[in-house]
Amino acid sequence: IEAEAAALKAFATDHATRSIQEGREACGGEGYRAENRFAALKADSDIFTTFEGDNTVLLLQVAKSLLAGYKEEFTNLDFFGLLGKLRERVEVKIGDPNLLVRRKTSEAHLLDPALHASLFESRERDLLISAASRLKRRMDDGMDSFDAFIEVQDHLLTLAWAHAERLVLDRLQAAVAEAEPSREKDVLERVSALYALSHLERDRGWFLEEHYIDAPKAKAIRAEVNTLLGLLRPDAVALVDAFAIPDELLAAPIALGM
Repeated sequence: IEAEAAALKAFATDHATRSIQEGREACGGEGYRAENRFAALKADSDIFTTFEGDNTVLLLQVAKSLLAGYKEEFTNLDFFGLLGKLRERVEVKIGDPNLLVRRKTSEAHLLDPALHASLFESRERDLLISAASRLKRRMDDGMDSFDAFIEVQDHLLTLAWAHAERLVLDRLQAAVAEAEPSREKDVLERVSALYALSHLERDRGWFLEEHYIDAPKAKAIRAEVNTLLGLLRPDAVALVDAFAIPDELLAAPIALGM
């Protein structure tokens, strides 16, 4: 629970900072005016990234927790369980979603929640396995565990971010699945797909390097992100209004149409 809270805190505050910046830029000169509160919000969000734990430190704690859990998996396995884990690792690298689907670009395929979950889970699992392997090699060569941890911290931060993004996707997909069939559910399905595909697009370099997708699929993902943005545009105001933020909390002329 502690690791999950740390991951989501880092994710949420980073998302807030980027959202405020994009909102300010989208508002042009109005975004500079103090009465529209972007400056105050930006000042707050900068603090959020360090209070209750600096985000980088929290993410390293997340990675440490994931590594501890991974080690425990193997410690508690008997011989046949260990063989099963090794087989699972091989299947991840040579099976679905690699050789079988990495070139598929149909809209139905790209919007499939199962595809999104599989890719997010595979990325996190691969990063965890490779991080553990890198740490073990260094410590086997006599390096102090702390020094080994610091030497691969860029890898560990990437792992922690992958974990946080997967947690958010899990919660989002679960909420959408529980919703009753309706126009609102259709919109939320698009929001879920946009979240997944936009993160896949952002990290497409990793997925290409690891052969989970090919170049045509990377291009198709980018195109589908733009399509979803266009489809969601008419519902953008309704999605924001759904948070029901009182006017006294918005307290900005630009938000109140003044």
